[in-house]
Amino acid sequence: MYSQKSKILIVDDTKENIQIVKKVLEIEGYETRTVLDGISALRVVKEEVFDLILLDINMPDMSGISVCRYLKVDPQTASIPVIFLTADDDRETLKKAYDVGGSDYIKKPFYREELIARVSTCINLRNYEKNLEETILQRTREIEETQVALMYALGGIAEGHSKETTAHVQRVSLFTYLLAKLTGMDEDQALLLKDAAALHDIGKLAISSHIVHKKGPLTKSEFKAMKEHASLGAEMLQSSQLPLFKVAKIVAHEHHEKYDGTGYPQGLKGEDIHIYGRIVALADVFDALAFKRSYKEEWTMNEALAYMKDMRGKHFDPVLIDLFFEHIDAFLKIYNVHMQKIVFDQKYSKKKRSVIMDWLLKRF
Repeated sequence: MYSQKSKILIVDDTKENIQIVKKVLEIEGYETRTVLDGISALRVVKEEVFDLILLDINMPDMSGISVCRYLKVDPQTASIPVIFLTADDDRETLKKAYDVGGSDYIKKPFYREELIARVSTCINLRNYEKNLEETILQRTREIEETQVALMYALGGIAEGHSKETTAHVQRVSLFTYLLAKLTGMDEDQALLLKDAAALHDIGKLAISSHIVHKKGPLTKSEFKAMKEHASLGAEMLQSSQLPLFKVAKIVAHEHHEKYDGTGYPQGLKGEDIHIYGRIVALADVFDALAFKRSYKEEWTMNEALAYMKDMRGKHFDPVLIDLFFEHIDAFLKIYNVHMQKIVFDQKYSKKKRSVIMDWLLKRF
């Protein structure tokens, strides 16, 4: 729950009025800040956080009505409640005060009890709104985390239910994120693409398990059926309007397109292929070459990199493959960490791995 000490900004051009209000509020336990004019108020709210503003209407240079209007059009200050302090209670003035976003008004001279009651009510409402905002943000984060976990789980299932293929999904996501950041993509978009990449092969859920799990090369007819997974994956994801799934739809549909137009399912060429598809295509192929899959042994790193370089402008976007090789050490770092994990898993039994991990956790 929100429990921070409430801070109130008092804006009035009369020092005596400010001192009276300030004294009453501080006795009640509120923290206060005071300014004598509207321009100073607009500057201060940019520098400090307030839970409430007590604002005189009749001030020289800039009226309280004008100050409030500025506050309410600025996203940074729009949610701060404003109580007007005024000696003028004519209907037109009060209408303007509410029209520009005022929450309440107190007529001067005021009773101490009235000031405390109005301020308390406004602060309580503000705290309730903050609690609600925090709850909504927390629930939103939980939903997003659940979506991401579901995507990785589905991605692993689509790849063939094995530990090996689940690791492939995780590595492709890491390679995707790294390459996305190297293109200049902002953090939020890169993270979105990273998680969406987990579903690049979701369409395999609609392909015969005999084909998906086959050891060794596919026949011509089997490969034709396998190629359908790109379109099928896009169809599976097309009904969702969630940003994560909208990106995943693009990835699923276009990660087998090739820069020279010889890919599938649409035969897109060059930048007609979405940047998401071009990035995941590179990440997917690199991982498939560098690590063992059910249908092939891993290539040596020299063999994999030679193939990747040869596919510049053919399979891969030239700009992306150049970035890949300019920062190859960062990609190899991910490769080495996961290759070491594979060696570790193969060398030790599950029980021994558990003992070693317990020892490492206690030591470090």
